[in-house]
Amino acid sequence: MPQAPRAKQFLREFNILVEGIGNVGISNKVELPDIEFLTEESAGAIAKEEVIPLLKAMTTKITLSEYNTYAYTAASKQFGTSPVFYVKGSLIQGDETLSLLATITGKVKKFQNPLPERGKNVEQALEIATSAYSLELGGVKVIDIDVDNLICEIDGEDLFADLRNHIL
Repeated sequence: MPQAPRAKQFLREFNILVEGIGNVGISNKVELPDIEFLTEESAGAIAKEEVIPLLKAMTTKITLSEYNTYAYTAASKQFGTSPVFYVKGSLIQGDETLSLLATITGKVKKFQNPLPERGKNVEQALEIATSAYSLELGGVKVIDIDVDNLICEIDGEDLFADLRNHIL
């Protein structure tokens, strides 16, 4: 039986918080980390790309809609424990709403403070070298990656369980 087309999903708002620091501000643009595995191309009569279950380095980009002193504090945390960023959002699809929570741990590797043109919106950007990343949709964790502890869970499946058992 054919299914009716689903309504488009829209983001209503993002709010950015940093653990132990405070509310960094509202964001109109967040680029969550890509989950990209290493690949190797095998040679032969017909080349084939093999996916190796090892993750490439992750980066998160957050663009704030204001200058906020807490963003400077987060950028200054270059030694010791990495700051933890919380991206809280609300999605809407037809008559349904869905919460979004992304938890990002990492050091700020790029911090931009461009002055806007007169009459234009302010934007302050942070680029984060991400060492841990989790994503919850509607309270259900769909991604949980922790580089330092060799955890890579996607949709409840722990891709690195055997690796941890073999080497730790």
